[in-house]
Amino acid sequence: MEFYHPLLQVPPAGRGNRTPARFPSRSGGNLKEGGKIGIFEHTLTHLTCRPVELGILYAATMRTELTSSDLMRQTLKGHIDHEGVQTLLEAAAACDEAQLCLADEDYKAALEIALPLVLLQSPVVASRARETAIAALDELVEQALNANRPQQALRYIEQWLSLEPKGFFPLLRRAEILQHEIGDLHEAWTAYLQVLRHYPNSTEAFLGLAQLALMEGNPERAYPYILRAWQSLANSEWAYTPSMRTLQAVFEDLYDITAGMMQWLGSADEARELTQKAIALLGETELLKERMQIIEELGD
Repeated sequence: MEFYHPLLQVPPAGRGNRTPARFPSRSGGNLKEGGKIGIFEHTLTHLTCRPVELGILYAATMRTELTSSDLMRQTLKGHIDHEGVQTLLEAAAACDEAQLCLADEDYKAALEIALPLVLLQSPVVASRARETAIAALDELVEQALNANRPQQALRYIEQWLSLEPKGFFPLLRRAEILQHEIGDLHEAWTAYLQVLRHYPNSTEAFLGLAQLALMEGNPERAYPYILRAWQSLANSEWAYTPSMRTLQAVFEDLYDITAGMMQWLGSADEARELTQKAIALLGETELLKERMQIIEELGD
């Protein structure tokens, strides 16, 4: 015996406006895709009761089914969340708007829209809003630096770190801004050391600390950081994308200060040889040419 009702017809799962991975086939058991639902088929087919007994059994079963259906219906109604649906729709629409602002290079607007969604931890879309906010902050940092507003760039970095407290790039970028743009060597020291707490093989951070020591006129303090920079090279961690451009810039600085350290330690010949090797590897850059000139002028 098979029971059919149009309300219980299971619709096909493959619909064009849905993602197949999230809406797999519902086939299996009695809920066959596009099929019908069998009720009491096994029971009624195999019973050999008299008609009166069969009627009593059927009525009792129907009372149980009604009680169970009421409970299921009330449970389902209790979990229908119209406000939740509305909240998600509004948050998703806001994320879409933020993405459009990002594409139009209106980074401030993108940040203003996306940031509240992250801070309020709106479900589902929070991760997407966070990515949008970080992308906007990345651009705003560079815009502020290009406009010679390093303090503003630093404020954007702090916002970035509130979203990504252990973010490798914003941690290193903060140290670089403090060192090169603001000139606060003490705070730059602290910032580079914070990078190393989370990323102990950061060649970029070791190089930054060595440069700070040399800027203070303290080559002895620079020496261990130069050494660690070379030692970390095999297992180095990179905040910047390790592209040819990035590596060229880092190695150029590293060869330069290492040659200077060799000369300070008393060997102009080794400093000269090292610089010549660097020029062979990296090309005759302005920085390396200046280093060679210093070596020749000062000698041992």
